[in-house]
Amino acid sequence: MRVLLINSNLKDDVLAAPPIGLCYVASATEAAGHDVRVVDLCFRKKVMEELKNAVLSFSPEVIGISVRNIDNLNMLYPMFYLPLAGEMIELIRTISNAPIVVGGAGASLNPGGILQFLKADYIVVSDGEETFVKLLSALGKSESPENIEGVGSMVKGKFQFVPAFFKTFPSVRPDLGKWIDMKPYNTSGIYQTVQTTRGCSERCNYCSNRIIQGNRVRYRPAKEVVDELEEAHYKYRPNGFDFVDTIFNDPVDHAVEILEEILRRPWKSAFTAVGITPKGLDKPLLDLMWRAGFRSLMMSPDSASDTVMHKYGKSFTLDDVMKAVEALNHTRLTAFWYFLVGGYGETNDTLQETLDFILKYLRHPAHPPYHIALMWMGVRIFPGTALWDIAIKEGLVNENTDIVRPTWYLSEGLDLDRAVNQMIDAAKNCCELGLGFEESYLNWSKFWAVLGKVFRLPKPYWRHWWGFNRLLIKSGMRSFVQPKNVTDVLRKQLERQGYKGPLLKSNS
Repeated sequence: MRVLLINSNLKDDVLAAPPIGLCYVASATEAAGHDVRVVDLCFRKKVMEELKNAVLSFSPEVIGISVRNIDNLNMLYPMFYLPLAGEMIELIRTISNAPIVVGGAGASLNPGGILQFLKADYIVVSDGEETFVKLLSALGKSESPENIEGVGSMVKGKFQFVPAFFKTFPSVRPDLGKWIDMKPYNTSGIYQTVQTTRGCSERCNYCSNRIIQGNRVRYRPAKEVVDELEEAHYKYRPNGFDFVDTIFNDPVDHAVEILEEILRRPWKSAFTAVGITPKGLDKPLLDLMWRAGFRSLMMSPDSASDTVMHKYGKSFTLDDVMKAVEALNHTRLTAFWYFLVGGYGETNDTLQETLDFILKYLRHPAHPPYHIALMWMGVRIFPGTALWDIAIKEGLVNENTDIVRPTWYLSEGLDLDRAVNQMIDAAKNCCELGLGFEESYLNWSKFWAVLGKVFRLPKPYWRHWWGFNRLLIKSGMRSFVQPKNVTDVLRKQLERQGYKGPLLKSNS
């Protein structure tokens, strides 16, 4: 069968993500004997025109559309991505009768709601390498796919879905450079993505990763991972590699095996990781990461208050975070920290604990190591998480809430006006601290890329966010992206999801 796979993610900034999941599916589909073509719409200037041309020129018999994210998870700068994916499907319907299958991490969060919103024919949840291939086999034989694990569809007006069981990590190589053009990613300073594990055994009350990939960690052998890196290094010469595991260093033994295997190889590359836990992040591990080629990393303690971390269900404490900072401050690594504000148990006092931690321990003179601390106001909640149940009890959401659209949790223990002022006051003269509404900086990504090329800045370019903030502070322009009334932005979203409680009242 002729199968067209489409990446609908158009986030083309310095945090853009090459569609590794879609490439895994493409490789598995080709291995099953199908004729596969991939269209990556990220960085394309005329998205709908290129989509139309791809469909007409290939005449696919099945079309798969990857939905990586439903939204940007940012209550202070909200962006909802599904309507554009819906427009893509509407266009496809006018020029093709091929069945349309939706998949991707975003699709797994609310399969029934997303399928109905996008008006696709099928939705694939779980490991698409296996599920999508089984669906294609059924469609090719004109058999009903209703009993295939991980496949959902509308049957007589009702959503029918057979849950999938997460098994071993599929033995397929994504081979990104084969399926997509990596040049625009390279120009933007983006690294090629790689997975060493799937699933997460942590129990954070808000996190959707357990829904998307399962609650048991599935590993790839270290040699298999590094063989993939080596092949990509020689064939495609990427800027470097980004480990996109939920938690790269848990368990630490698996990470060490991969790092040591990298050091045994004759080639050199740069590495980063989007998921690092502060638990066990000590000097020996960081030294090993540096020798292997790491120059940056990201981690999400989400708070620097033991009270809130316990409420979130974190498996580590503030003491673990402090030890990680101390170890990092003896390296030259750039660390990007994510903090959530307003989760279960948050108060203005616990928020201040986090701000004090950032101002005291993450600020640094103008030499390495560099820290970037990004604070998000509001916690994105999804059905199936413990925080969703809490939100229902507290009235943040109800039976009338449109759960396909972004929904948020904010603790009623917060004085919102005071909380926003606390954050803005802390960020005024702290170039290491970024606030959620500053995501608008990412609209300047092409400018960042030009500067990066001219001045030969180290990649990935997000490492220089603190320097950009420093320039804005010195020029007196730091506050120009701040909305006129931040709390109005928050309250309007709470009202939209049906909340009627005390957070809607201003105390100022």
